[in-house]
Amino acid sequence: MKIRLLFTILLIPLFLYPQKNKNNWLLFSDESIETIEISKSDVFKIKNLKFEIVWDSKLSYSENIGYYGGIKKLTIYEGNKKIQVKNNIEDNIALGTIYFNFYDYNLDGFLDFTLPINSRWLMYFIYNPQTTQFEHLEDWDYLRIQKIDKKNKMILSEPDGNVYEENRKTYKIDGLKIIEIN
Repeated sequence: MKIRLLFTILLIPLFLYPQKNKNNWLLFSDESIETIEISKSDVFKIKNLKFEIVWDSKLSYSENIGYYGGIKKLTIYEGNKKIQVKNNIEDNIALGTIYFNFYDYNLDGFLDFTLPINSRWLMYFIYNPQTTQFEHLEDWDYLRIQKIDKKNKMILSEPDGNVYEENRKTYKIDGLKIIEIN
């Protein structure tokens, strides 16, 4: 009886505070992320998507920098069907280049992409299969992915500003949403 009670007491914390299975976590830097560099009008294909870019070297103006460019018009096709048009995507870094990073960020089987907010942060465009559009989801912005758990659809973020592990955040992916968990 005492052994059974002791065993039960020892197991209670495991049920109340389940440990994250460390075996499922993969380094995000080891994943296959396709990067496309855009600095002029161009057309590129990735999987079943086609991106038509109209570049404008004078899209934006700053008194500090002068004119700097960006994508005046981005047209996205799925197969031969036009699914979306986005206008006036600035080169926020003002280096004459915008980088698209392609990956299935919400782990739903559809390709998504990111664009730079600045030299450090990204904005995420997650594909919504119900609307067949890429949605800019601000909850994802400023996320720096360190590890992913594809099985449990979770993301571990990189710490912001320092390397202390307690600054990392864990997120659960629920469709298009990302939810911070403890």
